[in-house]
Amino acid sequence: MPLSEPTHEREEIYFRHVNYTGYRRDDDLWEIEGHFVDRRPYDYPCVDRGGFIRAGETFHEMTLRLTVNDDLFIKDIELHIEKFPYKQCPLAEAVYKKIIGMQIVPGFNKEVRRQIPATLGCVHIYELLLGTANCAFQTLAQVRFMKYCRGTQPDPLNTCLAWDSNGPMVKREWPDFYTGEK
Repeated sequence: MPLSEPTHEREEIYFRHVNYTGYRRDDDLWEIEGHFVDRRPYDYPCVDRGGFIRAGETFHEMTLRLTVNDDLFIKDIELHIEKFPYKQCPLAEAVYKKIIGMQIVPGFNKEVRRQIPATLGCVHIYELLLGTANCAFQTLAQVRFMKYCRGTQPDPLNTCLAWDSNGPMVKREWPDFYTGEK
């Protein structure tokens, strides 16, 4: 069901569009791409962009590509910051190479923050990375599903209401991992 119609006049103050796409490669690896764009409907003072970022002009635009294997180990990361407000922003790209070799598993976000403190990175890249990692998890769902069929515990177990090991969906779909009342 869609949202209800707004009941008051509104003025757009901020726009952000983020999208993610997962791809299977021909070499048994996976590429996940995230793209981030934001803009404002008013002039924004910005010395590093000639005095102002004009209303409607792209404020940030960046693209991130993760390459992962079937077990969600990060084999490579590529970043490109196309639009940015401050001259220092593109310097953050290189530090994200530190995540190569990490695995996208519970605790991934915390480990990224440990490896890349906020003052060395970029909050927008961090957000894009977390969404891209989530997309990687969803893209490889079929691969993981085949592993579950061989008796491996489902990755999403106990990560949300639907996947509660005491809940009805797990009891019905994954009875070997159900921990509620029999």
